[in-house]
Amino acid sequence: MLIRARTEDDLGQCEVLAEALHKVDGYPGRRPADMRGFLAPPKELAAWVAEADGAVVGHVGLHASCTPATTGVLRQAMGLEDDQLGVVARLFVSPAVRRQGIGRRLLRTATEEARSRGLVPVLEVVTWLQPAVSMYEALGWARAGTAAFRFPDGTDLPMFVYVFSGKGPSTGPG
Repeated sequence: MLIRARTEDDLGQCEVLAEALHKVDGYPGRRPADMRGFLAPPKELAAWVAEADGAVVGHVGLHASCTPATTGVLRQAMGLEDDQLGVVARLFVSPAVRRQGIGRRLLRTATEEARSRGLVPVLEVVTWLQPAVSMYEALGWARAGTAAFRFPDGTDLPMFVYVFSGKGPSTGPG
């Protein structure tokens, strides 16, 4: 299993994988009209893929900002401002290779990059993705609160907001 920087050439495979995961897991919580833009937004600092046998089987990004609701939670809970945050985002792994430590390795890669930039690693996860919630909590991520992403049609997507505490097993063996 290889974890490497994502390239422009990887985005097609990432889109296909994200589309499949939306059907299986409901992630992302609402299918974006522009999946490529969702995976590679303008405020992305870096991104990585997990590759097995030449195929992309996982993805994670590190973003320079998060939603205003999440920033509000982090400001209130911890006194953090948006420019202090390294937002771990778009973390997903193909169901065919789950439970092999790939998600943990991708998470560790993004977390270490955020810390190397002097940023506080944070992330958002929709409340119903219990396997992801369990993994974050087991790896030393502390829940700072809850937030909701509001779509233009007025519906909300409920999310837990996490900060990497720096305690515990970090992001596990890799």
